[in-house]
Amino acid sequence: MGLGYSTESDGTMDDIVGKEYGFRVHRVEPNSPGQKAGLQSILDYIVVVNGVRLDTDDGVFIKMIQENKGKELRLVVFNTHTLRTRETILTPSDTWGGTGLLGITIRFDVTQAVEKHTLHVLNVYPQSPASAAGLDAYNDYILGVGDLLFNGPDEFGEIVQCNCNRPVRLYVFNARSEDVREIMITPDRSWGGDGCLGCGVGSGYLHSLPRRRDLISTRREERVAPTERTEAGAQAEAQAGAQAGALTEAPTGALDEGETLQLSGGDAAPLAGVPEGAFDPPADAAGGGGVGEHPADAPAIVIMSNAEPTKAQEVPPVA
Repeated sequence: MGLGYSTESDGTMDDIVGKEYGFRVHRVEPNSPGQKAGLQSILDYIVVVNGVRLDTDDGVFIKMIQENKGKELRLVVFNTHTLRTRETILTPSDTWGGTGLLGITIRFDVTQAVEKHTLHVLNVYPQSPASAAGLDAYNDYILGVGDLLFNGPDEFGEIVQCNCNRPVRLYVFNARSEDVREIMITPDRSWGGDGCLGCGVGSGYLHSLPRRRDLISTRREERVAPTERTEAGAQAEAQAGAQAGALTEAPTGALDEGETLQLSGGDAAPLAGVPEGAFDPPADAAGGGGVGEHPADAPAIVIMSNAEPTKAQEVPPVA
């Protein structure tokens, strides 16, 4: 399970995207160590392992995996959706019931801006390949095709057309579950309607991934809490002022000449205040990280090629 997101203020992690490298997580097998660690396909990049920054493809990561079978690895993961880092524990194992020690497929690559490879699923037509694959209209967002991150709807369309009548693996984010799932879809021009998939897609700002609900709640609490403390302090000061006013505005004749007014106990009562620093905004915890990879013949994990075709005729069949 992940250990929670860091709490950087807005914009502090933007410089990482497109500049820093990491191991992008692709396939995550069910019940695998990778799934138990809460790794999320396409959006997560592993950038630090046990304090070691993985910013070069030098085999350090795979070596650490092999040397720590059955032992905990502490990962720092950068998520391109939240633009935050988090820590999680990953335990390599050869007894989880599948292939490899982690049960994930990764690729060493530069971090990619999620809006460049996001398509919002709009209408899904009955009896279409999209309907058969279970795409959820207006709630699903396509993030990747096989081991490829497409760049916009045109390149996605080229990849789909090049793989007509062949099963294609899509990585899809769902706004309801806020998770990424893997689906298989078979593009088919003869399904009975327009297009190969039978669904509409949208791109751009209006079709970007919605913000995670837990992060929206956190930001709202951070904004509201200082206001609540300020109002409480103002009320306390107002009450103290009212008490002071009641003493100084004693009715004429309430005190005989030569008498003095004392508070209970004989000492002046202190004003009800707030602890020092109570009005300060909550401090943000900074996070950071870097990245790396391992040889293709290593048994512990599957590494993908860095080459990404940009033309339809160069796109190989997508498994």
